[in-house]
Amino acid sequence: MSVVHNERAAHAAEPAARPRTLLRRLMITCPTTGRAADTGFELLVLSQISSRQQILVDCLECGQDHEWRIDDAFLD
Repeated sequence: MSVVHNERAAHAAEPAARPRTLLRRLMITCPTTGRAADTGFELLVLSQISSRQQILVDCLECGQDHEWRIDDAFLD
């Protein structure tokens, strides 16, 4: 048995690669600066968060804490 044959057998036993999923950054508009601010969350779609949920975010744009609802957010 050759080394090449053993390598092929090892690769054949590996599970199939999963398709890559692109996560997008959940953003809000900073009420102080008016600029987009990253919340630190990554999602596939906005519907992954309840529309009734409010979240407190430490804003990287102005350094203040902002409370926001999913209706105020967007994906980048």
